[in-house]
Amino acid sequence: MNNCPCFLENLNTKQREICISPKNYVLTACPGSGKTRLITYRLAYLQWKYSNSRKYNIAITYTNRAAEEIEHRLDKMGIDLSSVWSGTIHQFCMHFIIRPYSMYSKYLKNGYKIIDEYVSNAYCQEISKKLGIDYGYEDPLTFPEIKVEYYRKLYSNREIDFNLILKLSLNLLRENTFIAENIAPIIRSVHIDEFQDTNELQYEILAEIVKYNKEINVIFVGDINQGIFGSLGGEAKKAEELTNLFQIDFQEDTLSGCYRSTNRIIDFYTNFEIAKTGTHSLSLKKDLPGIIKYNTLISKDNIVKEIKSIIEEQIAQGVLNNEICIVAPQWYTIYSVANALKAEMPTFNFDAPDISAFKYDPLNPFYLLAKLLFTKPGNRVQIRKKIASEILNILRNDYQICIDDLFDNYSLLKIVNSCINNTEDGIEFYKQSIFKILNAMNVSLINEKRLQKLFLDFMDKCNNRIKKYSLPTNYDALCKCFMEKSGIVINTIHGIKGEEYTTVIAFGLLNGMLPNWSYIIQNSKKQLRTNETNKLLYVLASRAKENLFLFSEKGYLTKSQNEYTPTDELYNVQFNYD
Repeated sequence: MNNCPCFLENLNTKQREICISPKNYVLTACPGSGKTRLITYRLAYLQWKYSNSRKYNIAITYTNRAAEEIEHRLDKMGIDLSSVWSGTIHQFCMHFIIRPYSMYSKYLKNGYKIIDEYVSNAYCQEISKKLGIDYGYEDPLTFPEIKVEYYRKLYSNREIDFNLILKLSLNLLRENTFIAENIAPIIRSVHIDEFQDTNELQYEILAEIVKYNKEINVIFVGDINQGIFGSLGGEAKKAEELTNLFQIDFQEDTLSGCYRSTNRIIDFYTNFEIAKTGTHSLSLKKDLPGIIKYNTLISKDNIVKEIKSIIEEQIAQGVLNNEICIVAPQWYTIYSVANALKAEMPTFNFDAPDISAFKYDPLNPFYLLAKLLFTKPGNRVQIRKKIASEILNILRNDYQICIDDLFDNYSLLKIVNSCINNTEDGIEFYKQSIFKILNAMNVSLINEKRLQKLFLDFMDKCNNRIKKYSLPTNYDALCKCFMEKSGIVINTIHGIKGEEYTTVIAFGLLNGMLPNWSYIIQNSKKQLRTNETNKLLYVLASRAKENLFLFSEKGYLTKSQNEYTPTDELYNVQFNYD
């Protein structure tokens, strides 16, 4: 440790050993074992060790939120982020493969536009209506007729969806080997978080690059029990499979000590394990009894008052607002409960899902500009610089716009920071600022038709959301869209993955909601449904440090007017509840 940075002292012996090791790992990490901390500190260590190198240390996360959390932690540690890259696999492909090498793809060489899931769903609905196919809860692209028409439409519009980003990236790497040969030498390490949610295409893309530089250090970190995106093709590969695919040696290891939860919470959620991990508590409160309750008798009409009562009781016992989380499997039940709780508890702060005027889209330059315009210039300067660089990359590469090479991220931030709000309407301020920024780059929307369409589509979405949800448009209201929220968290099970709270309150634990009907319909084998449900319950329960309140409430009716029943996998657990 004499020649190591002092921040490594914050890790335990096993974490520190893996952090400084040059080996390639497949690391199974139980809930609360410090997985995100390990990745963050390892990135920090490599930045410290190779401070004069420009090679990238990369973190590939399943969600943008997880990538932002890693960057935020590194920024707080004072780590130089210039050689750290973090983001989803789709962002990785765009940044390192598609933008620099799109001219070598027949599909991409004449320009392209990335579409989100809303546009994709709208196309599928339009095509299915035209073909007279009712796909119900099923994935429309499993219908060959819809799939053919869908991709024909994308091709004619020069559009790509998230799945095409992966397919086209792999094609570029395999058909033009010099691309992987160019990318591989500029990468020092790759950290893949939640690798159990990595699909075959993603593994193959990374392997194609690593094959050309076997000095790249690769670490896969995850937990098969938390593989809640299996319906999207997620698969946890073993060390032997990865060794064969990547052509480098991998070593398996585990982080089995849980710093988060009490022994009682762990005893409860291990009922839902798919693979045994031997998880044990290392928490200072490991022997605390806490509270674990399960209620199947309450009506959905009384659930808000019951949750309010639990919150008040927990806060009276000293639990902080941001240590309480309310969770449900489906968004549509969350919105109504969140709004009702806000009305019932007006003096409390809630970190709850709000409909924002700006639809989240980190691959859209106009969304990223909104993020810069409605956040304070002096905060998180390194992260603002990276956002500015991303905007310029998108404009230059995705939209093939000629911007002076001397116009860099500093130039863009200088213009953004000079935009002063002098109108009451935040949307008007945004539009004026966009024209000012584009003018500073000598970019004309009149001449750049594809960029113009992107801007008009973005503004249409904003205006539709504002009208549909009666959203305020003053400057302060739009700033709140990008503010870090604080207070009692309300989210989905998928949304709280990787997080932890003293008290977790979960409702809507019903067959058809957990798992949802679409998964039940698409997976006829009962064992598949059982595994999916157990993984969701495992993720849900393992977020709790001490207290867990579970509800399978009565009163929800299916389309056929039958009442939803409690989720079988939870209802059948034998446990000594409070």
